Amino acid sequence: MAMSLDFLGRGEKQKAVRGALCHVFGGIVGGAMTGGLLGWLGSLFPFQSWHIWLIIVLATLALWQSMWGQSFKLGRHCQVNRRWKYAIPLELGYFFWGWQLGCGILTLIPYSSYIVLLGVQFTSGIVAGLLSGAFFGGSREAVVLFALWHKPTDEIDPRKFMRLLPALAPIAQRLNRTWILFGTLLFILVGLH
Repeated sequence: MAMSLDFLGRGEKQKAVRGALCHVFGGIVGGAMTGGLLGWLGSLFPFQSWHIWLIIVLATLALWQSMWGQSFKLGRHCQVNRRWKYAIPLELGYFFWGWQLGCGILTLIPYSSYIVLLGVQFTSGIVAGLLSGAFFGGSREAVVLFALWHKPTDEIDPRKFMRLLPALAPIAQRLNRTWILFGTLLFILVGLH
C-alpha cells in the first residue's frame, strides 16, 4: 500500500486511475488464482461428506486464536518488490503489486479469519474458490482507490496512514471475529444445500 500512497492522488489523475485499476485488477487475478488452485487441489480429495466439519474446526481454531492466541500471521512476512517501481511500466508494476497482495500468501495476512477462507476454498471446488479468491483479492486491494479521492494538491503522507493502523487494530479484531462467526455460518448454510 505504501507504493500506492507514493503516487496515487498526486499529479496526473489519468495515470493514477490507470495505476489504481491495474492494482485492483491484479488483486482480483491473484486472489482468483489462489482460490482456484486451492479449489482444484481440494477437488482431488473426497471432502463432500465432511467439508462442513473441516470448516467448523478451522473456524473454532481461528476464533480461539483471535480471542486468546498470540498474534496470527499467515503468509510470507515481506512486502512487495519496490524496485519494480523503477524497472517496469507503471501499469504493469501496479498489476503485479496487486497480484502479490491479492493472492494472500506472498505477503502478510494478520487475521485468523483467513484460514477459514482458505479452508472454504479448499473444500468448495474450483468455481467457489475462484469467486471467493477474486472477491478477497479485489476487496483487499480496493483500498488504493481511496487515494484517488484526494485532490492533486492534497499531500498524502504515508506516516499519517501508518499511524492509523494501531488505532484501528481493535476494530479490525472485532471485524475478524464477526467475519469468523457470520462467515462460517453462511458457509455452513450454503454447504448444506
